[in-house]
Amino acid sequence: LLPDPWVETFIDDLGLSDQLLETNETAKKRFIVRGGRPVSVPSSPIQAISTPLFSLKAKFGFLPEPFRKKLPDDEAETETVAQFVRRRMGSEFLDYAINPFVSGVYAGDPEELVLRHAFPLMRGFERDGGSIIRGAMRYKKRRRKEGTTYKKRSISFKNGLGTLPASLAEKLSEDLILETEIDSIEFNENSWTVRLKENNRIQSLQTRNLIVAIPSYAIKSLPWPEEIGEQIETAPDLPYPAVHSLALGFRRDQVQHPLDGFGVLSPTKEKRDILGVLFSSSLYENRAPEGHVLLTVMLGGRQRPELASAPHQDLESLAMRDLESLLGITGKPAFSRLVTWKRAIPQYTKEFGPWKETINRIEKLHTRLQFGGSSIDGIAMGASIMSGKRVAEQVAN
Repeated sequence: LLPDPWVETFIDDLGLSDQLLETNETAKKRFIVRGGRPVSVPSSPIQAISTPLFSLKAKFGFLPEPFRKKLPDDEAETETVAQFVRRRMGSEFLDYAINPFVSGVYAGDPEELVLRHAFPLMRGFERDGGSIIRGAMRYKKRRRKEGTTYKKRSISFKNGLGTLPASLAEKLSEDLILETEIDSIEFNENSWTVRLKENNRIQSLQTRNLIVAIPSYAIKSLPWPEEIGEQIETAPDLPYPAVHSLALGFRRDQVQHPLDGFGVLSPTKEKRDILGVLFSSSLYENRAPEGHVLLTVMLGGRQRPELASAPHQDLESLAMRDLESLLGITGKPAFSRLVTWKRAIPQYTKEFGPWKETINRIEKLHTRLQFGGSSIDGIAMGASIMSGKRVAEQVAN
């Protein structure tokens, strides 16, 4: 999801604009499982009134949202996503809107994620507008007045998202050093010395500015100078659940569902084995051979930790059981490929606040040390790119 016009400029500067793919117009629908079947998510006020995704009681229960009392700032510091949604929208919206959305974005649990860290914009709506609805309206009005409105778009590249880091690697060329152990990090006067260890050979690099943009668990494992290491060691660990990405190909006649959307998300309440499934070949052209479709199934996550070490065959069996009932798929897949991310996505839980405070404190003490990336500035790919922009500007200044 392109979060800012600058990201488009960044892609253009890399010479990748001709490789860009926008999501197909036919893939705008989103589905959520309710009552054992995919139900289309409403995309307009009229659809919101008539949708079977929420009961009449839940719809009427949402109407007083603008008049509900907002939470004081001190109490909102640690309020979870689930607590916020129950308080402002009701339990049914938590179960059938926010829960699957959190699973799709974070592979996380709304009972654990802290709202102001995981979804700061939502927290800002209540803080600045007194409610979600009023806050969203004020936000849009302010953006229009400032001339900063921007229509976010879902994109990929002709050969997949890997095109972007591959292009960056090509630009860096010999300056890029991969799969190398860091032996020590030292700060002397106005520069950093980083010693790299490769095949029992030590290489020293010196730099005025050191930028660290790796996962929090990797940051904690680095051989820091004592005064930095002591602070990082006492900071809490962020949870990183395992997530499986299972790509399955089928003949089109094996699938009853029209696949006329982005994909399906599965709420925890529906007790499914999968987190969701993307209709990959509906999203972008040339993702499957003629007469075939490609689906990408996500499994595991914070709410299904028992699947972390499950083998390919077992995961495929679980996925096929759900796909059969949800999408009317019959027979075996013509193609199956599994990618497992053992530590996939940092969870912005109650540990994130103290973790970020530690990082900020270290940066203030060492002005030539900057931290960025998904364990600091947001988990989305676009957020990581904007994090790089922020850090680069700080270093340049």
